[in-house]
Amino acid sequence: MHLICLDDDPRIEAVLGRFLKRFGHGVDFHVSVASFKAALESDLPDIVLLDLGLGRENGIDVIHWLAEVHPRIPVVLLSGHGDDLLDTARRVARSTGIQVLGAVSKSRMVKELPAILGRRVTATSRGPHQTLQARDAITRQDLEWQIRGGGILPYFQPIVSPDNGRLKGVEVLARLRLPSGQILGAGEFIPLAESSGLIYEVTETLFERLIESTETLEASGLTFISVNLSPLILQQERALVLVRRLVDGLAGICAVKIEMTESAASAYPDILRSVAAQIHLMGASLAIDDFGIGYSSMRALAELPFDTLKIDLSFVSEMFDSPKALRLLRAMIAFGRTLEMQVVAEGVETEAQRRLLIEAGVDLAQGYLFGKPMTAEDLASTFSISRVAGESKCGPEPSVSAGGGDGVGAGRTVMVVDDDQRMLHATARLVTAWGYRCETFTDARTALQVSETAAPQLLIVDIYMPELDGFEVIKRMRRIAPSTRIIAVSGDVVRGHHTNVLDMCRVLGSDAVLQKPIAPDRLRAAVERLIGGPSPIESSGATVESECPPEPQRVEEPQGTDRAEVPGT
Repeated sequence: MHLICLDDDPRIEAVLGRFLKRFGHGVDFHVSVASFKAALESDLPDIVLLDLGLGRENGIDVIHWLAEVHPRIPVVLLSGHGDDLLDTARRVARSTGIQVLGAVSKSRMVKELPAILGRRVTATSRGPHQTLQARDAITRQDLEWQIRGGGILPYFQPIVSPDNGRLKGVEVLARLRLPSGQILGAGEFIPLAESSGLIYEVTETLFERLIESTETLEASGLTFISVNLSPLILQQERALVLVRRLVDGLAGICAVKIEMTESAASAYPDILRSVAAQIHLMGASLAIDDFGIGYSSMRALAELPFDTLKIDLSFVSEMFDSPKALRLLRAMIAFGRTLEMQVVAEGVETEAQRRLLIEAGVDLAQGYLFGKPMTAEDLASTFSISRVAGESKCGPEPSVSAGGGDGVGAGRTVMVVDDDQRMLHATARLVTAWGYRCETFTDARTALQVSETAAPQLLIVDIYMPELDGFEVIKRMRRIAPSTRIIAVSGDVVRGHHTNVLDMCRVLGSDAVLQKPIAPDRLRAAVERLIGGPSPIESSGATVESECPPEPQRVEEPQGTDRAEVPGT
């Protein structure tokens, strides 16, 4: 790839130049913003490496300039000022529409940059100026006509128990079907409905269509339906009429939960205090939505009878961006549980997020991992109560094998993945000596491909590898084979990054983390704890299978009684 690096420290060129060249990347270095901008006018790079501290100028100004002039160039942020500044800069860049591939402390550049640059550059997200505006697509007259003509539709996004994927409830989301058949999301017409005085009519029609779907919804076995009410409706006395109609219409089918945004609850406390109390007395419960992005949250929780706290999806999506983001998410979950509220995490999209949220103590979760917004018919067919219970941990229909059935996953097979062949074969020797069947791979992609058809019972993976690092391998293995147990191996556990490595491996799905050099007794104890001892058949003839033959060089034997010299990376 062709890279351009902007850093006012000329020593960076010496550090990164030869290093990146080893990975096949060409790099142009600039120490001034002026020369950097001039270079981009004549030759656009694949990626920009941007230092945040640039003497009298700074990287934040450059980010804004890139967003205006070259918004499609991905960026890797660099800084020697700590992770908090990197985290803030990443948020600034993403808010402008710039794709941020990574944010790296200069103390970790050599270790982390190869993995970041090895990832495929995804399509740049649409910036705020490219977002479709509802009023550009339809007019008030169009919307009014669609309301009368049956164009308002309820879609349902599953809210599930995160540990087993079982449906507990749904959030109702408004959709608008145009005469062409195109379906618009709420963000493309609700702002128009609010500004044109049609929001009550939209909500009333949505609730009527919802009630008409009760027979189909009943087949899903859900326990509650959650609906959003606009702050403009909550200020009207007619809001109670809508809620009463919905509670009565769904009686005997499921409970009703009314969602209020944190900002609305804080902006209109006097009005909402009375409305919220009456809604509660009607038999509906209250949820505070998008928690964490508004203001005066504590006051709203103290004054209004909320029993559910929905954590905004932005906190879920950013949980792996920085240690601070992860700590903040954990604090909000603990806060909700302390108040004895039901805690729901929004925007769950990956297996790694699901596992962390379970460990952190959320009660329910929703997001694309469990299901996109869908029609009542699709919901019933996907989550029908007649389906066999417990089909999948993260949704009703797993798309990949979970391992543990026929083939490799059925036996006690251990897969070892490490780019260092001395480490690879030393570990394999130990594992096979204990009676397990062992497969070794120096290429992580090949190992994952093999796992898609024949998942191992245990994966031992090094964290720092070129192209595809151990963190990414853990994430992908969790999707490919959820039942495979994982041991992560890292020299950084004892080289200054102990907490970060342990936390990241754990939240991504690793069952254990061992340090290099590996102590054989600790490795054996971890293996036996996770998958048990080898079967008698395996013990009598364990073999090592490898994508390439062992190197002729001598593999370090165990020294003393407790350690094998397995070199760190």
